[in-house]
Amino acid sequence: MKTADYKTRWNLDTLLSGPDLEKVSLYIGNMEETVSFLESVSRSENMNEDTLSDFSNSIRQIESLESFYYCLTTEKGESSLLADVYSRISALKTRLLHIRFNLAENLFNKDRQEKGVLPIRMTEKDLFIGQLRSNKINRKEDKNTRLSKEKLRGLQYNYEQLRNQLNISIHAGDGEKTFTFGEASYMAMSHSDLKVKTNAFKSLNKTLEKQRERFAAIYGQMAEIRLNEYRVKDIHFFEHSLEQNGISKHSLEAMWAAVDECSAELSEYLLVKAEEANKEKLTWHEAMTSTQDVHLEFSVSDAVDAISKSLERIDGKIPEFIHHVITNGWVDLEQRKEKPPGGFCAPFLSEGESRISLSFDNSLESARRLSHELGHAWHFKQMRAFPSLNFSDETFEMTAAETASILFETAFIDYVIENTKDNRTKKAILGWKIERQLNYLMSIRGAFLFEKSFYELSKTENIDAAKMEQLSLQCQKKAFGGALSEYEPYVWIKYGQFYQADVPFYNYPYTFGFLLSAGLLEKSKIDEDFDGKFLKFLGETGTLPLEQLVKKHFAIDLTESDFWIRPLKNMIKDIDQYKELPVHSK
Repeated sequence: MKTADYKTRWNLDTLLSGPDLEKVSLYIGNMEETVSFLESVSRSENMNEDTLSDFSNSIRQIESLESFYYCLTTEKGESSLLADVYSRISALKTRLLHIRFNLAENLFNKDRQEKGVLPIRMTEKDLFIGQLRSNKINRKEDKNTRLSKEKLRGLQYNYEQLRNQLNISIHAGDGEKTFTFGEASYMAMSHSDLKVKTNAFKSLNKTLEKQRERFAAIYGQMAEIRLNEYRVKDIHFFEHSLEQNGISKHSLEAMWAAVDECSAELSEYLLVKAEEANKEKLTWHEAMTSTQDVHLEFSVSDAVDAISKSLERIDGKIPEFIHHVITNGWVDLEQRKEKPPGGFCAPFLSEGESRISLSFDNSLESARRLSHELGHAWHFKQMRAFPSLNFSDETFEMTAAETASILFETAFIDYVIENTKDNRTKKAILGWKIERQLNYLMSIRGAFLFEKSFYELSKTENIDAAKMEQLSLQCQKKAFGGALSEYEPYVWIKYGQFYQADVPFYNYPYTFGFLLSAGLLEKSKIDEDFDGKFLKFLGETGTLPLEQLVKKHFAIDLTESDFWIRPLKNMIKDIDQYKELPVHSK
């Protein structure tokens, strides 16, 4: 595998109209004309197969436009022009949903007059009609529901704008400087200098404290809109989330029951770390920012090589795919202030490609993030852009979305640990791995408990910023089993997942995906046919609820606690190994 061809900047020129905003505007203009035509035809009740196919293609184009917009937000560009792009994409999506509603309503009225039965030999039009009749598309979706979705997207945009406009003053060793939210967040959680990291954390929280009421107002409005919609539809707010994620209440309860069963043994690591720091307990910031002294640096080629080797046992085609992704401009690794913290993988299903964005700084964490996003790209590659009148976010469950990505990163980390000979370094990496896993089980659970409690309380009372802080602290304490000395009051501001317009409860799917992927990774070691099963599982995402897909391809019952216990027991073994490894090098 050649490393000389590895690129650190992505290529956006080959996608859609290219990154020039004027050309993007013209591209959207052509889409608007197509949607206007579809609107006129949808009212005539005479949509033929070609027109329905155009409608399906328009949905795929809008999804690619959304992904393209997210890529553009990481580039230097005029914010007002980007805001216009976002607004027009949102409007197009709303109009397409309205067209779909008209089609479903027309079909519903027709079915009342004559019983609609699908023919034995189905054309593409018959497939679309079947989708309109199915539960995936709600024929009772009214104007208020569509307006709610539009309002939620507007509020998500307001959150992102408010967050991105923040200026945080931080003493960074060479005097006080001003940083963006993304930069300050990265410094607060990942800076190599402990003093700078602590200053950044305190300064960021001080800034958020001043703006907390504005963030609380946005989050409260989003909850109010959703609760009103659920009230009209007479459904429980959390049942809707479970359905979106393709799992049952029993599966989620089985997972949390397994976590509770192992909680004391898992929390022991936090006590070990506190003892190493000569403290009774760690703070949230100390627990969430690794103090491990990991002396490992990865160039891009080093990271790609290690990620590829860690996954070739699972499927020999994965290393070839990774090489293709890196050498064909799918990945942007450059550090820029416009980039949000973390990273993302934007799918372009119709084009058969993805684009990955992250700030690569040659650290183990950067390599881990790259492996995670490559997992998303591998997943998207298996998914076919088959004809559909559904948007992907209506069928692509978040529990499934995180499965391949977390499996990739777990395999990578295990490979690094296995191939590290120095005991001190091995211990540090093992501790770093355990801390990341505890984040899935404890920090993310705290976010889940907070959101669930917030929605429940919001049914009967208004919750201001002070109450939100108090509720967040209580939920974190419960999730961490009281193992920390203090907790983080502004998690509900810092985590953008709370403000996702289309995905409420964008938290527990990470935990679910983590433990599911850990269980599947273990299965891959004993199942010779795992690679084929895994490809089919990923490729069929959205065709069946996740719980059924897992049972279909792996014969695993997710309502049984035994499946969830096994990966947790492996974590406990990691903690035992950490305690046994000597502090000093071999």
